[in-house]
Amino acid sequence: MSLLQNTSWSLDVRTVLLCLAVLLVLRWFFRRPKNLPPGPWGFPVVGSIPTVALELRRGVKPHDLFMKYAVEYGPVFHLKVLNTTVVVLNDYASIKEAFQHPLLNDRPKIVIAELLGSEGVGFSSGETWIELRRFCLTVLRNFGVGKTSFEEKIGEEAEALMKEMSAFNGKPFNPKPLLSNATSNVICSVIFGKRYEYSDEEFTRLLSLLTENVKLLGAGGVLIFFPALRHLPFLSWSQLELNIQKIRNFITTIIDNHRVAFDADNLNDFTDTFLKEIKENEAKDKAGVKHGHLTEESFVGTVANLFGAGTETTATTLQWALLYMAVYPKIQQRVQAEIDDVVGRNRLPRIADKSQLNFTRAVIWEVQRLTIVVPLGVAHAAASDTQLRGFTIPKGALLVPNLWAVAHDSNVWPEPDQFKPERFLNDKGEAAITDELIPFSVGRRSCIGEHLAKMELVIFFSYFMHQFTFKKPDDSSPLSLKGKGGVSNIPDAFNICAVKRD
Repeated sequence: MSLLQNTSWSLDVRTVLLCLAVLLVLRWFFRRPKNLPPGPWGFPVVGSIPTVALELRRGVKPHDLFMKYAVEYGPVFHLKVLNTTVVVLNDYASIKEAFQHPLLNDRPKIVIAELLGSEGVGFSSGETWIELRRFCLTVLRNFGVGKTSFEEKIGEEAEALMKEMSAFNGKPFNPKPLLSNATSNVICSVIFGKRYEYSDEEFTRLLSLLTENVKLLGAGGVLIFFPALRHLPFLSWSQLELNIQKIRNFITTIIDNHRVAFDADNLNDFTDTFLKEIKENEAKDKAGVKHGHLTEESFVGTVANLFGAGTETTATTLQWALLYMAVYPKIQQRVQAEIDDVVGRNRLPRIADKSQLNFTRAVIWEVQRLTIVVPLGVAHAAASDTQLRGFTIPKGALLVPNLWAVAHDSNVWPEPDQFKPERFLNDKGEAAITDELIPFSVGRRSCIGEHLAKMELVIFFSYFMHQFTFKKPDDSSPLSLKGKGGVSNIPDAFNICAVKRD
């Protein structure tokens, strides 16, 4: 009798589990929004996770996988990741239309904001984001960012960097740490009111954490938007947590020092200006007066956003530029000849020379196009059900721009995998950029530091080409132009020789 009861109980459990599984499948099927963009089949509940994870384990990069899907399903398709709809945009037209739509400008919940304990300008949505972005742009502009007057500050840092390069006397060195320190110093001078010496070991370790986080966030930055995937065996969540906590500690220490020395009549940098706004809003709060969103809750995140974005992407782009010059010495010689012709050998290049440095700018743009440092940009989220290109984008869906696909679209760029700076020169030999070059994304949520980054790239690169010839070390293996990493496309670590020009 006992055996029969146990068997009956076992059958009942199996029946219940089977019924639950069937109900989950039916719920998943019938709750799918109608008129979604097409896309590959996904498993119930987990969606496309198994398929995508398998491809990642095989070494396929997400942007390449999405380009493959786009061939089959069209430039706008969707995936399911757990209970989230992910819409991938694979051409310029769809990205531009989506990112200019006011209902598609939110951010999804982002794990970095969770670990920082603060969303900041990069990760907030709605009125908070609008106010923070307006404030950041205004303050950065007030401190000279994007203006010709800021050229001197960038130039001084470029000279300091070249002094460090010269110290190697033409011997091999890894340029990435120096480039990171230099680009970080430019943004630090604005947000913290100071720069850090290249010999500062603590600051060097901090910058290495930024580079490491790019890798730890997973291919395509998968952990940024899907922290539930933290338990996958090939993702190092605990190390990412530790790194971000160290970065947070660094930033909060600087903020606390600013609090101690704060003088409302003498605002020296972005942090001082933010502190003044917070104090004014706190006073309004005590008086029962409505105030804006510049509060302690958004402070650390905003500073971290500016610090991180102003450091890593520009440094990586310059790293790629030096690598391409070493691999393509004839193009490097052509850049140097143009700079010598326009500038001469008795002074350094200036922003005023930019209009005449046509081939130099074309090389920078071609490096940006070929390497797209953030291949999948930063995802948006739908604030409500929205129509896009005849499809329904459900509320809460993620919109991922495949910037890599745009930069390698053969309909726009003939021979897209070839390094051909001439594609950015018109019939008169003048530099002519095209709308489809969007390394900083497009729309209202495009990179907040775009103008600063463009100025840095021209000044640093033209200084480098004016003063040095970059070569592969004689005893090293061939330099690789293949990128790797997580949220960013970074080159394999390499050494290079900076030979001083006469």
